[in-house]
Amino acid sequence: MGKQLLGQRYKFVGTLSLACLILFLIFLINSNAPGKHYDSNVSPDLSHHHIYSGYKFTKGKNIINFGTQPLYLPTGLITETMKRDNILHESLSKLGMCIYFYPFFKGDDINFFLKQGSIEAGIGGDMPAITAAAMLDIIIPSLIQQGFTSVVANRSILISDLKNKPVGYAFGSNAHHALLNALLSEGLTEQQVLLIPMEATEMPDALHNKKILAFSAWEPTPTITLNKYPEGVVIHRTLSSGFMYFLRSITEKCPTIIHHILAAEIRAINWLRSSKDHLLLASKWALDAAKELSDSDISISIEENAELAKMDILGFSSAPIIPENAFKKNSSLFKEFVFLQNKYLIPPSVEWNRIHNSFDRKIIIDVLMNPEKFKFNEFQYSLTTINK
Repeated sequence: MGKQLLGQRYKFVGTLSLACLILFLIFLINSNAPGKHYDSNVSPDLSHHHIYSGYKFTKGKNIINFGTQPLYLPTGLITETMKRDNILHESLSKLGMCIYFYPFFKGDDINFFLKQGSIEAGIGGDMPAITAAAMLDIIIPSLIQQGFTSVVANRSILISDLKNKPVGYAFGSNAHHALLNALLSEGLTEQQVLLIPMEATEMPDALHNKKILAFSAWEPTPTITLNKYPEGVVIHRTLSSGFMYFLRSITEKCPTIIHHILAAEIRAINWLRSSKDHLLLASKWALDAAKELSDSDISISIEENAELAKMDILGFSSAPIIPENAFKKNSSLFKEFVFLQNKYLIPPSVEWNRIHNSFDRKIIIDVLMNPEKFKFNEFQYSLTTINK
């Protein structure tokens, strides 16, 4: 009897030990699962990227490296015009400075090289801008985009029809956030939809081949999709923003350099608005840059890209000033900040004030108050890029 009880005791202890071991393993798996906690090293090392590894970033106290996004249309019209701005290059030359432009696929890529110190400035949508502000000491002085993200389906349906259906999205993007808000407006949670993460460039064919019923993306992906596959339908739109931002240390090189770069942005917008021919020429520049970066045809015409620009920041704002109410606790930016923390894309310890304090509207207002000094209505653009 004693031996039997002793055997049962050992059996119980062994079972308990096995159960504890299983629980411990589950804890380890969950604690290291993607998306379960913030990990600053989760981003891939883009210095080995098949394109970026070929970039020779020129460094020096008199050099500013600026990241652009040719595929971020129609914003590309503005940055491609800025690249060709002789007034910008001459103004910086007088200060003993020069600027080089480098193309990237997306804002997250720009943030990687900002963090690495290879570039000092760039552009990005609201999500990359907030992420950069959470991780780096940056200044965000101006808008550079104010358009729409769209939910595109392969036929005319309602948002509520997406329940239990596959939907493509770019994880952590403004289109991801917009999609979840659209679902919520129809009483759907993200758990009630089969969300499939993918690159925006994969979405049109995935939709056409019925791998997904719909996707959420920014321009030009919706327009490209509708051009290639006329059966596609936009079923929801959400306003989104993009920004120009700089490492704060840039002012140590030259206190007024941000002013001159913002002046180039304002000049570019004025030039684009002044003539349809200017708009079409810049549209061609942007599409050529996008094709060169992606090494593939962009299924959107020069005219369509120009129209997108007119529906974006060229039509929304008289000047690229960030709205004063953009920083309130009920604003889109604040909600996106909360979203990024909930998705473990920025540390939970980061407070909203850090993000808020990265935005500085005063710089562009100072520039706008000096139109003659910054030559807003003098246009000297080269037909080819002055540098990379």
